[in-house]
Amino acid sequence: MARAGDTLHLGNDTLTFHRTAADTNGEYLEVEVDFAPAAFRPPIHYHPGQHERLDILDGALAVRMADTEQLYSAGETVFTPPRCPHTLWNPGPAHARVMWRTTPALRTERLFETLWGLAADHRIGPDGPLLQIALLTFAFRNEYRIVSPRPPAVDLCLSALLAPLALARGYRPYHRSPR
Repeated sequence: MARAGDTLHLGNDTLTFHRTAADTNGEYLEVEVDFAPAAFRPPIHYHPGQHERLDILDGALAVRMADTEQLYSAGETVFTPPRCPHTLWNPGPAHARVMWRTTPALRTERLFETLWGLAADHRIGPDGPLLQIALLTFAFRNEYRIVSPRPPAVDLCLSALLAPLALARGYRPYHRSPR
């Protein structure tokens, strides 16, 4: 599990844990993310029972929320309520630094470790492998739900059916890159 001060790397992006679930008794998770320009844009997703607060420290962050796109600059704050579809990215040209708080923490630090670790190790991407994605969708269903290309309820049903097969084939729901 992550500890305060641990840093994850993915390309030119970094994520540093400031306060973990253990530090806050599960109340929240706080990380600082340095997004490189034109960094990966996560799929549109929502969090079933979590609020997010993003304080833009440096640079700019583009946020698409509830079918509206807005650019936020240093000194501004973005709030995403539970179940609100959204995505965010750095539109460039400079790095964007963001303090990101997720309330309650649930297993979000484990989700970050897993997604960043698998991506850094080139073991996951937008196109697969299907069994790994299905297993993660099921394992982190309380933290994160992708909105498209299928409705989240369909993804959850499919992932529940495929998760046992994924485990039998050697996939795991947690991963931390050794780097």
